[in-house]
Amino acid sequence: MNFMIPLRPSAVLALFASLACGTFGVMLVHHYPVEPPLMLTLWAVVAALSFLGWQVLPMLLPAVVPLIGFAPWTGWISFEELDLLVLAVAAGGYMALAITEPTRRPVPWRYRALRWRSAVGVLLAVFTLSMLISIWRGVEHAGGLQLGYYQGYLESMNSLRLGKSLFLVLLLLPLWLRAADLRPAAVLRLSRGAWVLVLIFASMGAVWERFIYTGLLDFSTDYRTTSWFWEMHVGGAALDGCLALSMPMALLWMLCERRPWRFVAALGVMLLGFYACLTTFSRGVYLAVPVGLALCALLWAVQRRHGQSEDGVPAPGQLPGDAALPLRASIAVLTAVGVAAWVLFGAGGYRALVGLAASLGLWVAMPPRRGAWPVNQHRTFLSLALLIALGVAGVGAMLIGAVPKLSYAVALAVGLFTLSLCALWRQGVSRPGQSFLLATGWLSSLAATWLVAAQWSEGKDLIATGAVLLLAGLAWLALQWPVRPADAVREASWRVRGMLWTACLLVCGVVASLGGGGYIGHRLSTGQQDLEGRLHHWSLSLSLLKGMDAWLLGQGTGRFPASFANQGPFEERVGDHRWNSPSTDAVPGALDSAGFPAVNTPTVTLTSGLHTLGSGELYRLSQRVSAVGGDVAAAVVLRTRQKTQLRVEICEKHLLYPLRCLDRQVEVEPQGGAWQVVRLPLGKAPEDFGGSRWLPRQLTAAIALNWRGSLVELRSVDMADSQHGSLLRNGDFSQGMARWFFSSDRVHMPFHEKSLPLHVLFAQGVLGLGLWLGLVASALWRCTLGAARRHPLAPATAGALAAFMIVGLFDSLIDAPRVGFLFYAMLALALGLRTPSRRLKKGEQPDEEEALETRFAGDDHEHDDRRPSPPRRSYLPSRFGPSTGR
Repeated sequence: MNFMIPLRPSAVLALFASLACGTFGVMLVHHYPVEPPLMLTLWAVVAALSFLGWQVLPMLLPAVVPLIGFAPWTGWISFEELDLLVLAVAAGGYMALAITEPTRRPVPWRYRALRWRSAVGVLLAVFTLSMLISIWRGVEHAGGLQLGYYQGYLESMNSLRLGKSLFLVLLLLPLWLRAADLRPAAVLRLSRGAWVLVLIFASMGAVWERFIYTGLLDFSTDYRTTSWFWEMHVGGAALDGCLALSMPMALLWMLCERRPWRFVAALGVMLLGFYACLTTFSRGVYLAVPVGLALCALLWAVQRRHGQSEDGVPAPGQLPGDAALPLRASIAVLTAVGVAAWVLFGAGGYRALVGLAASLGLWVAMPPRRGAWPVNQHRTFLSLALLIALGVAGVGAMLIGAVPKLSYAVALAVGLFTLSLCALWRQGVSRPGQSFLLATGWLSSLAATWLVAAQWSEGKDLIATGAVLLLAGLAWLALQWPVRPADAVREASWRVRGMLWTACLLVCGVVASLGGGGYIGHRLSTGQQDLEGRLHHWSLSLSLLKGMDAWLLGQGTGRFPASFANQGPFEERVGDHRWNSPSTDAVPGALDSAGFPAVNTPTVTLTSGLHTLGSGELYRLSQRVSAVGGDVAAAVVLRTRQKTQLRVEICEKHLLYPLRCLDRQVEVEPQGGAWQVVRLPLGKAPEDFGGSRWLPRQLTAAIALNWRGSLVELRSVDMADSQHGSLLRNGDFSQGMARWFFSSDRVHMPFHEKSLPLHVLFAQGVLGLGLWLGLVASALWRCTLGAARRHPLAPATAGALAAFMIVGLFDSLIDAPRVGFLFYAMLALALGLRTPSRRLKKGEQPDEEEALETRFAGDDHEHDDRRPSPPRRSYLPSRFGPSTGR
């Protein structure tokens, strides 16, 4: 690293940008609600790492976005950890640009893979101006800017909260561009890796949540996964949007991966993402993700075919001999698997499905036939294998009632035996005895699956399950019966077989979710009713736009909740809370914002909704607590001018859905608006309240009003138990709303437009919507039919944006700042992708260092160990000279 004095205009500008980001970042860290010194240390470490690795960290930053949201613990929503992270990365990165000289030269412009054209830059600049106008209008409609760290959705800071996502991405774009100019291939690998990590982290959160709160295989409970996205505390589809954006990138990784273990890892990530998609119970996700994946696969196939047509060698990500299965065969296999899974699941539950999946795995793992032997001998061995499998089923059926767990032992033994043979003879079957043993193992695995279903169902539906498995075995024998067996699956490459098995597992998962859970069936059956509700809500949202200026320029970013609260239907308005600063200089008789006499201590005004209230419809003011034990009680100091009903609770609750609760509800009389202390005993906590040590559940303390249209002013809230003492922090609100959070578990419509185009229209008007649609259309065009269609990331970016837009037809999405950041990051990447030049100019020779740094992004993959390396075609010059494509 070579240091320099910043004298060039670009270096001076980078220095000022670094100082500005550093100053603002330190100011935010100083007001962080939880352990500011520790946060300052972490922030400084990230800034230092960004200074040293500015070519890496900015591109990897989206990977951690699903993990860095701690609002339920901090109470911060106007600013959050994403802002701190972006400012730290920008401060370090711009400082490196200002005072250091890169050790390598930028590659020639024609080899650069990330560049925004002038027309795109102008369109992006005009849209940014529209966003600035929208933020200004939102602040003005809120009564002017009132800076605060703990404001809610109805105050002026909400406009800044929702508008800053775009500017956080714009802050990182120069770092992305500079890094791409120096090492384009590395940047492309980092981009793909970052989005795969987005999927992994979001899906792992969904798996953890299901495992702790419902069980992994429970699809009947009315529990929709939220993962790490606290923005769903008032509904929304933050997790849906994240999955839609990241799933195509994981599919692209799987399609392009050549190493076996990495390919298996990619398959695992895809299955993890599919499980997370299923647990959202979102019809939009069920439609959007398959469309996005199909578009990604289609564009990748077009790229591959285009590469073959030019020079006859495999395109990046394709192996020689990677013959795809015929479409009809694939459809037939998946259809047969779906029918078999449905029958087996109805009789044998999840255990039978696992047995079926294991049998399918043995089938796709069977090595191809490499030798020739007499046809009569071959058919005799196949018939003998079928008889042995029928014998295994018959003997097992007779002993299944006498020997506990016999079916599982038989399935395990047969599976291990057959899998060992497949691994031993993985190069191919050259002798009839080998073929006989493999056929016996495969057919016996079907018999073992039937035994599993029979033992689990205690002898019910034996004929149906036996028939479907016998048909599967006979269909396989029919393929092997001819003189020259034609089994396309066994002749396919290991990658094709791996993807087929993954598709079969997905079919089994869909069958399990549909057959084993009433909730997902209920969600699918109420689609028409929910669509009518959406149409009514959209019509209502459009009616809130008053005047020509609102239609042209929008009502302002972040103003929908306030507009709905002020102008929406009276019976649909929800609750709210607001922190009141102490009025130490108030004149005698002055009133606070709630109409009570002003006091010199901070208070919180809490209101309830005007809709029909129930346990799930309450507006809750909550705080996370670490542990609860023994006798629990609460004390609330409040005042009110009307009769109300106060509810206090401590629940095992991740975000929206409580499991077990300690709660108490009591009616409160006004007492002339005077302060009063309300004491509520909550009872004794169970011994396992909060889960076990290794599988803990989140504990959330909350206070709410269960009385329509009521208002109280809170001076302090205290909850304590007999083991730990006081459980709450900042119970007197002296630190603002630090550590306090809020949620509306079931009532969501007043907080969201429930449509992404409508959200942009409401915030930025017709002009802003036109610009936004222009950016999205430009990105999709570039990655499908335009200049970036041959870029290795183009299929995934196009699929991600298409899937996101489909989910956005039925939800706002970018009214969650972190999801907005991910969307604008993907949009900026798609707009900046370009296919590097394939050839050098006549007579031009790049030096060796330049050639190494500008190699095609697909060159980071290793060759298949079992096949010779084919001649590689590159969009960029190779190590030994220009690529001519011949």
